[in-house]
Amino acid sequence: MAQKKETKSVKAPAKTATKKAPAAKSAAPKAASKSKASAREVEFKAYSPASGSVAVAGDFNGWKPVALKKGKNGNWSGKIKLGSGIHQYKLVFDGQFWQTDNANQERISDGHGGENSVVRV
Repeated sequence: MAQKKETKSVKAPAKTATKKAPAAKSAAPKAASKSKASAREVEFKAYSPASGSVAVAGDFNGWKPVALKKGKNGNWSGKIKLGSGIHQYKLVFDGQFWQTDNANQERISDGHGGENSVVRV
């Protein structure tokens, strides 16, 4: 079961013939470091002894499956750092079967007639 990520536009001064205008500072680096500070490691788990691979894919990784590690007795697990908020995900079995997390009953519509599992950080 899963347990529990402002950009400001600044106009640069006009350039002169003899001096370069100072570079405008962006607020983005501060925002990025803030989300890293609020990031938390979340462990995803699945039980599937018959699977050759299990991965997790969600809005936090562009829906690109990230492999979980196979442990004893068909247990799979992996940790991913997530920013604070509500995240949607699915487990991917053998690279082709996308399913909600049976150990997590919190779900949300996926917009295509199905559901995604939800993790809150």
